Amino acid sequence: MALLRVLRTAKTTLSRTFYLDEVATPATGAVVVTITREDGTSVQTGNATGPDASNTYTYVFNGLDVLDRLLVSWALTIGGDAVVLDQDVIEVVGGFFFGLAEARQIDATFTNTTRYPTADVIDVRTQTEAECEEICRQAFVPRFERETLDGHPRIRYLRLKWPNLRKVRAVSVNGVAWTSDQLTAIGADRLGIIRPGKSWVYWGYGFAAQWAWGVGNIVVEYEHGLDRPPVDIVRGSKIRWKALMFERKSRSPLPDRSERLQTSEVGTVSLASESQWSTGIPSVDAAYARHPSPRPDFG
Repeated sequence: MALLRVLRTAKTTLSRTFYLDEVATPATGAVVVTITREDGTSVQTGNATGPDASNTYTYVFNGLDVLDRLLVSWALTIGGDAVVLDQDVIEVVGGFFFGLAEARQIDATFTNTTRYPTADVIDVRTQTEAECEEICRQAFVPRFERETLDGHPRIRYLRLKWPNLRKVRAVSVNGVAWTSDQLTAIGADRLGIIRPGKSWVYWGYGFAAQWAWGVGNIVVEYEHGLDRPPVDIVRGSKIRWKALMFERKSRSPLPDRSERLQTSEVGTVSLASESQWSTGIPSVDAAYARHPSPRPDFG
């Protein structure tokens, strides 16, 4: 699956190469690209351009003026078989940790666009941002999320996955959509918790907001994240991006599981390993640790 983060309103070119028995193979007839929201709403569709000399097809996404997460489907006939690939995701975001030109300035090596093509620069930046957000458990730029939650009449507040709630765009309970007035009344919340007013009674006793019981019966679409990343998050993420780029293009003589390297000249050099909540790079982990989620680790 390819995850592509695109700045709000910006266009971008999608590309795909299709393989038959590990050989890049052109499709028979048109390659149809369909872009939809996660709820199935159609956003854009059309035929891809190609194939080029390397049998790659391209398609231009025209951009969106709102934050969102979109699914990309490629439909084609190859080798006599009809194939549909639903593996690509576009995230329309409100910003990045750093620009592409900034990335290439991190080290003079990255000015070599042949060895370090733009596609790799973008892909590793996305990897770096996603890792940082998972470690810190918050987004540092405006992003979109769609969650399916379970309701219960004893639950008054709903806790979303991400803190720093900016805006709730849509809520539906048992298939019934909330009105714009109900959505506006929710407001922003640093902890990422929906606190509805007393008038929103879907189940129970009438004295407080209640959520109708059900499994996956509540769908929430919302925007979350900070306006911009803190300076030390940017600095740390650049160091991490540099390490990941070198890992992608270089082969280390050490196995991935190595923790120590013994040399007679300089003694023992300890090599830290990344974990679920760390990158293994002390300066990066220190920067990330200074920005934990504003939400306590309980409840």
